[in-house]
Amino acid sequence: MPRPASGTDRRLLQAGTALVREKGLYGLTVRETCRLAGVNTGMFHYYFGSKDEFQKAVMRDVYDRFMVKFRAGAAVGRTPRERLKNALIELGKFVRDIKGAAPLLFADMAYGKKETFRFLSANFTGHMKLIAGLARECLPDSAERGRSVPFFAASVVPIMIFPVIIDGVLRRNGVKKIGEFDLSSLEEEILSDSGIEERAEIAVRGAGL
Repeated sequence: MPRPASGTDRRLLQAGTALVREKGLYGLTVRETCRLAGVNTGMFHYYFGSKDEFQKAVMRDVYDRFMVKFRAGAAVGRTPRERLKNALIELGKFVRDIKGAAPLLFADMAYGKKETFRFLSANFTGHMKLIAGLARECLPDSAERGRSVPFFAASVVPIMIFPVIIDGVLRRNGVKKIGEFDLSSLEEEILSDSGIEERAEIAVRGAGL
């Protein structure tokens, strides 16, 4: 039986989103979520049942909101190249905004956690379908025109994702410096809006566009 809609579930989701962005999935506790939302734990379990189901609901909500921005960004531009670059920028910003959760999700898949893989496959693939469509439009003008769409996508997407994964891993392990560079200064250079935009440009140029 579906639960009646109210503002309570939305407040819980908003609190969960804030915790994921600040502390990652490990920071998404029932107690802290309820405290931020101003909701008692009984109502939490009424709406979401368990912490695991709540985590999934939060990530679906975060992703749905991202897809609104992603589709809008991918629609802006006179050429396929411009639209692809804008889509990559939105992807880079999204992964940065969930950098507390992203390394854990990738780690779960790498260790063969099938539930995580099934969840991500079912809920986190809309952006790749759109990027594949843009890649197909770009290929005739690309230096990679003889390659497949998956090859093209694999050439432009990782540059937007993996710096965030690596940063999250370093942060989680207490690393503050890489050689002579402070991690905080590297984050500003690589993960700022301007850094994301420049990496998107490097990605499309690397694909020969």
